[in-house]
Amino acid sequence: MLPKITNETIVRRTVSALWRQFEQETAIILPTASAVRVLNEVGARLWELADGRTFGEIIDTLVNEYDVERTQLQLDAEAFLGELHRRGLLEEPRDN
Repeated sequence: MLPKITNETIVRRTVSALWRQFEQETAIILPTASAVRVLNEVGARLWELADGRTFGEIIDTLVNEYDVERTQLQLDAEAFLGELHRRGLLEEPRDN
């Protein structure tokens, strides 16, 4: 289970995940798993931003890039990050 995320939580994709962008989608492969995860444009952008930035920085960037309400984006991003974490695609989140 993903620990509570705050605006100060550092979000970083796992270094063992392989990924490649294809136009507006991104494919992610975890070598220890036998599945490929394909992300849509917004999911792919969140994945790209999960490079050690804080959750707050990621949300700020996405709010500026997409026509989306901040509160809904935060809820959706937390759920999405939880799914990535359960699949072993994110490092253990930690506060800055």
